[in-house]
Amino acid sequence: MALTTPEIQRLTAEVRRVLRPGGLLVYTARNTSDPHFGTGVDRGEGMFETNGFIVHFFDRALIDVLADGFEVVEVAEYEEGRIQIKCFGVTMRAV
Repeated sequence: MALTTPEIQRLTAEVRRVLRPGGLLVYTARNTSDPHFGTGVDRGEGMFETNGFIVHFFDRALIDVLADGFEVVEVAEYEEGRIQIKCFGVTMRAV
């Protein structure tokens, strides 16, 4: 995801606007524990480019920033795939 933090904030604000109170926003994002974090070309804001593909790595602080107007229900860490991509699974409820 090559979206900047302000772009992601606008996206989550729009999701919050259209969700009914109690509606859920569920997303996954690669996290800063991922073995690829910090490799490739640094594009700023926790984004790194490898082979023309940009990944925005999230830390817990960014999840909390994006939770403005939401109640954080769950933040789960898990690994995915053969190369052990490390992700957050995030569930937030519109308040």
